[in-house]
Amino acid sequence: MVISTSRPRRLRRLRGALAGIALAVAAQAEAAPVSLPGSLPNMVGLGVGSTTEFAGGKDRMIGVVPGVRYVTPGGRLLEWYGPYAQFNFGELTGFQWGPAVGLRLGRNNVDDPVVAQLHEIDTTVEAGGYIGYEYLNSGRVPWRLRGGINVMTNGGIVYGGSRVTATGTFWMPLHRRVYAGMGLGATWVSGSFNRTYFGVTPADSAASGLPAYSPGGGLEQFTGWLAMIYQFDKHWYGGAMIYAQRLTGDAADSPIVTQRGTRNQVTYGIGLAYAWH
Repeated sequence: MVISTSRPRRLRRLRGALAGIALAVAAQAEAAPVSLPGSLPNMVGLGVGSTTEFAGGKDRMIGVVPGVRYVTPGGRLLEWYGPYAQFNFGELTGFQWGPAVGLRLGRNNVDDPVVAQLHEIDTTVEAGGYIGYEYLNSGRVPWRLRGGINVMTNGGIVYGGSRVTATGTFWMPLHRRVYAGMGLGATWVSGSFNRTYFGVTPADSAASGLPAYSPGGGLEQFTGWLAMIYQFDKHWYGGAMIYAQRLTGDAADSPIVTQRGTRNQVTYGIGLAYAWH
């Protein structure tokens, strides 16, 4: 694990922090959305975890980010986990749909001396929407299965085109105080997205020594995660998660990944949340 010990850089990373950390976990900016079991009450919390500095990298950083799960008096669900938030205009179980917004971290001030010579990427805001379905088993064990698709775009500010992510999550109670969950996902991206985050321009090549590379779009990654949530008392919950990403396609073939990083990205973290009804 490589973590910067210089105070200015550490503070920048803590402000940028991890992306995708829920109330009980840290996950990163390239990660697919993470969901919590629908039977949980309203929550607000913080998570701390470790992830890679940039997509495809291998040097690591530590960060702290917030999470919120809130059901309005009208029965609409707001979920805000790290840099990703969505608002459900549908039902808590059954069909779900609504707007989504996200913060996509850039690439700058990285430890890798070669990648540091590449073009910097600004942190930017993404917007879009999602549609999904959540099933609650009415039998003895009230497990939940949730699936969905979200579409996000940056409107050409940093990259053109869009990202499409399909996810599926499963949660079940192991005890009245313990929930266990798992999830799978896949993400498709535009060629402009891949060229921004995984491409090496001729100028980049001259500065870094990496071969020039201009990727196309397509399937970018597969994801999977395991998590557990524990209820300490009426108001306090804790949890932990490990989140794995497997870069594929043109993203995985980038020299940023093959020569300076790894296609296997692992994020892990813990969190604490306050709950109310």
